[in-house]
Amino acid sequence: MTLFTKREKHVILFLVCTLMLGYGVKLYQGSHLYDDFKPMASIEKESFEKKARLAYDTSKRKGLNSSELSTENDSKLQTEIININTAKKQNLVKLPKIGTVTAERIIRFRDDYGPFKSFDDLLKVKGIGPKTLEKLKPQITL
Repeated sequence: MTLFTKREKHVILFLVCTLMLGYGVKLYQGSHLYDDFKPMASIEKESFEKKARLAYDTSKRKGLNSSELSTENDSKLQTEIININTAKKQNLVKLPKIGTVTAERIIRFRDDYGPFKSFDDLLKVKGIGPKTLEKLKPQITL
């Protein structure tokens, strides 16, 4: 008495052979995965980092000479003063250390308790501490 017919034995043999062949191909491909991998020496890495810094610095300057750089820095120092009692979310996000969530909290606090009467009222908003308030003071008004 046989467990499988002749045809079933052929199917099982075919499946086993296919699985073994697939596993062999997978092993072959895995063994050649790192053939082209060449680790970078520390000297090459340092050279690359220097070139990257140089490229980044020159792309930042965009060919400006030193006198033009100083006027560029002066224009960055002039910042927009934002009224925290009337500002919308997109304006509040421009402030340092103020993200979208904190901007929403400022607006919600303003809606719930009325306009801010002093800069210290901002300390009542979650996410704004004394250090953040000191950074905000030059850029905000009531």
